[in-house]
Amino acid sequence: MEPPQLAGSGDAPPKQVAQAMDRLGRAARLIAEIRLGADRILEALLASNENPRLSEKAAELTLGEEDAMRRHFLDLRTVGKQLEESGVLSGALRSRGNSWGLHMPLVCPDGAVVAYAWKRQLAGQAGASAVDRARLALKAFSDQKRRFFPQLEDDQLNRSNNDTIKFPPTKRPRLSHKPTQSPNVDSTEQKPMLADILKIIETEAPGVTISTYQRLEWSKRAESLASTMNDHSLDQPKEQIFANSSSNFNEVAVIELVASGVFRVLVSLHPAGSTDPDAVAFFSPNEGGSYLHSRGMSVHHVFKHVTEYADKALQYFHSSDPNKALSHLLSWICSHQSLFTKICSKCNKLLAMDKSLAVLLPPVHRPYLLNSKGQDQDFATAYHIGCSSYDV
Repeated sequence: MEPPQLAGSGDAPPKQVAQAMDRLGRAARLIAEIRLGADRILEALLASNENPRLSEKAAELTLGEEDAMRRHFLDLRTVGKQLEESGVLSGALRSRGNSWGLHMPLVCPDGAVVAYAWKRQLAGQAGASAVDRARLALKAFSDQKRRFFPQLEDDQLNRSNNDTIKFPPTKRPRLSHKPTQSPNVDSTEQKPMLADILKIIETEAPGVTISTYQRLEWSKRAESLASTMNDHSLDQPKEQIFANSSSNFNEVAVIELVASGVFRVLVSLHPAGSTDPDAVAFFSPNEGGSYLHSRGMSVHHVFKHVTEYADKALQYFHSSDPNKALSHLLSWICSHQSLFTKICSKCNKLLAMDKSLAVLLPPVHRPYLLNSKGQDQDFATAYHIGCSSYDV
């Protein structure tokens, strides 16, 4: 009986490198299949949205691709465990003195022997670069899945919380305890509560109506919004909104901000109930439909430009002050109440021609940089696209 992999046993380091290469290749192929499945699902959803008669066929295709992606996920998890057991992903082999690059011939998976020997440095670089490429590929895929399919992680997290037998603590549940990990940290450095942030924004911008939803709740509301419906008839009073949602702030995943007659903004929180915004989008208050979500795009050019600029603002707030990113973002969003009335701070005009689109647009850029003390600057200034030569 062949013993398991041990240091100095039958599996020489070059053979371990070859096995790692083979498994990493399998992992790359599985990741490619998962990405293709996600692309097919998106194409089916877009096709069904454009042609409702294809909805039944799109549903069948989506179910089939979902089953295939689940199988690929299981296979990818198996390959990952094999890599961890062999020490490729855990770094165990690197800690051995005789690992990665002894002067021995490279044994390929099919048993053939290459007619030359690797030098120590060349073998070490090859193994390390392959492992790093696999890590980067897995991390990139995880980030893309978390960005474009946040509801999948929310559903899995809810299932793990409801199951009392399976699902030991994983990375996501630990994230939910992050605010209480450091009890000795000063209270001024801890993240503010979501309810407190919304109350402050409500006080600062009384002309903006704030609503909170779970992801499924917002999907239903977006479908019910008709593009020709009056915005006043859709919005509840603020007191009623907070009264209905104050007890479920730990499940809030979408924040809706509406300035009557000006804009409708959707901010996504990930994970649900946190104060970490991961996407933002501007729309007209008269728009409605399934494309109204935090990663959607308005049909109007002015809101398309503001959304593109809002992505830059979101990244800046995250990098400058992660604990207050949501507060800064919501304050910056509320500064757009004067989107169609504030003149440009440089040319002193309200409308200017966008040469790329040949349309007149108001000043769509609002400054988002924070001062040296980490406080909001004057968000009341505005600039046209041509008048803003840099990110203000």
